[in-house]
Amino acid sequence: MLELLAAMFNMAQLQVLLAAGGIVLKVLACTALILWTLLLAKLWFVSVEFPRRFKEAEQAVSAKLFRNIIGAAQLSQSTSMGMIRTTINVCPLLGLMGTVMGMIDIFDVISASGVANAQIMAESVARAILPTMAGMVIAISAMFMFAYIQRRTLAQRSMLTSLSLAKRIMP
Repeated sequence: MLELLAAMFNMAQLQVLLAAGGIVLKVLACTALILWTLLLAKLWFVSVEFPRRFKEAEQAVSAKLFRNIIGAAQLSQSTSMGMIRTTINVCPLLGLMGTVMGMIDIFDVISASGVANAQIMAESVARAILPTMAGMVIAISAMFMFAYIQRRTLAQRSMLTSLSLAKRIMP
């Protein structure tokens, strides 16, 4: 198992992969880093911060304090959700752009050298398709996490509404 993890994070292989995918694969790697940072921060909020704020709201003694606590919680729930959704949607498009750029490079090489070697063509097409695969993997994996976060957020909003009704204080 450790050998598999070490092979996955082999820096030399990662550099070869990034070089094969071109600049778009590097942009995708940066985009994935930003996307997963946002997702993990949002996961932290729904798992750790929201329960803490909900307890504070339950224990609030004044209506003003209660409104401030749940208002801040609701604002934190919606913060960066649009950015996450947009980034998920952009990843496959960036990958497709990388594939198109790779195919253009292939056709330039073919027109300049007249190479009709099937093996060279197959390797070049595989390199060109790499960014699309990377964009799809990033987007699909992030969609699952985002859907989980959305479900938790909706449940937590329902909890806030129920608490508001129980305390008879509307946010």
